[in-house]
Formats: sequence, structure tokens, C-alpha cells
Amino acid sequence: MKGIRLESKEALDFIGFKLQGSALTTYNHYLIKEKDKAAFFSFMLVLREFLIPSTSKDLLWKEW
Repeated sequence: MKGIRLESKEALDFIGFKLQGSALTTYNHYLIKEKDKAAFFSFMLVLREFLIPSTSKDLLWKEW
């Protein structure tokens, strides 16, 4: 991402090429939902909601 400003639209486009699996699905749903308001930082916050940390002791981690 060298040379790309994180607040630019290009940063969000760039990250879209790097994602795979469930992160890519979340990215595509985010773009559909947010349309013109989509931004790199807000996507990172959305993505963080769907990640389960490996140190988590809750039931969601045990399901995985």
C-alpha cells in the first residue's frame, strides 16, 4: 500500500484485491450497503466485528 493514502478511495479498492474467503464476502456486502459512503477505516471497523480473536473463550470460538 505504499504511496496510497488510507483516506482515499484507492485504499478501499486495493484492499479488495487482497481479501479472500469470508473477508471478501464481508467486503462485497459492505460495498453494496454503503455505496457512496464506503471508506477504508469504516470497512476495517465492520470487518473487526466479524473476526473472532484466537484468545476468545466464548462459544463462537468453540464453534469454529
